[in-house]
Amino acid sequence: MIGISVETFFVRLSDPVTPCKIESFAEMVVARGGRVELVAKDALIIGIDNAFVEELRALPTVKLIGGVGIPQRRVPVIKRVTRGS
Repeated sequence: MIGISVETFFVRLSDPVTPCKIESFAEMVVARGGRVELVAKDALIIGIDNAFVEELRALPTVKLIGGVGIPQRRVPVIKRVTRGS
């Protein structure tokens, strides 16, 4: 089995954006093993294997696909030292 590298991408569809166009694009993503995380107006956030990104980018309905970097949350560790009496 080949390992996949799922990454998060921001996708903007070309005008005019219709519900049918969004649904069609979402079906293409799911058919390639990806998932749609969020849909808002003419943009989507998708999680997909990065091997398929160029294929999706070449579609005439796609205006932009860009990687999304989400930094890890870093919570400082506070260690309280207690001394026995």
